[in-house]
Amino acid sequence: MIALLLGLAVAQEPVVPEPAASADAVGLDPTPIIGEPIDAELIGEALEVATRETAQKLRCPTCQGSSVAESPAEGARAMKAEVRKMRARGYSDRQVLDFFEAAYGEFILLEPRNEGANRALWYAPVALVGLGMAAAAATVLGRRKPAAAPTPRTPGDPYLDRVDRELDR
Repeated sequence: MIALLLGLAVAQEPVVPEPAASADAVGLDPTPIIGEPIDAELIGEALEVATRETAQKLRCPTCQGSSVAESPAEGARAMKAEVRKMRARGYSDRQVLDFFEAAYGEFILLEPRNEGANRALWYAPVALVGLGMAAAAATVLGRRKPAAAPTPRTPGDPYLDRVDRELDR
């Protein structure tokens, strides 16, 4: 039995994978997810500027407090390289962000979209400031009560008669 298995293993030619032409051939082709590139291909300084702008909008998965453009982490550098490749091929800023959002979820975006449940994140601070100002105004205006009308004097009150005599002197 062992001889049979050894014979089969030796008889087969080893399968050597063909070298990939680019990283996209390995499985990073974004076309099925975000479609064909809609911008012109970029090179040189325009590519660097576009890469930096797009990478500023992505959260570093390691650091989580900084953007991919600012992070020195290995994962961030790999993401930035992928952003550069995609922008060089002509993918728009929105397409690149959509690609990474599909891969990592909405958390990867440093600035959440202003739609759906995220509107609470966008408008809650404004609403809380408005409520705080309304509460402060109500407190200040609530303290401004008109002066109470003096109570009518009862004639012949010995205490008040004595106070009047002392104040008149």
